[in-house]
Amino acid sequence: MAKQNPWIIGILGLGVFLYLAWNNFEIPFAPWTKTAEIKAVITENALGYGPKGMGFVQIITITYQVGDSVYVQKEKLSQRVNKKEVGSKVLIEYAINNPGNFEIKGFLKH
Repeated sequence: MAKQNPWIIGILGLGVFLYLAWNNFEIPFAPWTKTAEIKAVITENALGYGPKGMGFVQIITITYQVGDSVYVQKEKLSQRVNKKEVGSKVLIEYAINNPGNFEIKGFLKH
């Protein structure tokens, strides 16, 4: 086996670190497909068990419309997110070719 040059590994590692730092250490939602943003509405909220059964987390149901289709999705929120009420607005990013694939970008004020 040939020896690997440690400089190549170091340069590649630095490149990955710089890319992640440029994007605020967030992995892109769907880098291989086109996405769009839309506002959704919280239609239902409930409580569920937190990680390892400790504490509670919110489980929200959001509704949004893309074209002629209406999508209803459930999402479990982090324990760090404040309580959200029914009727609150949510900004989501969804994949254009599969609108059921989404990511919550943020919560909007009334």
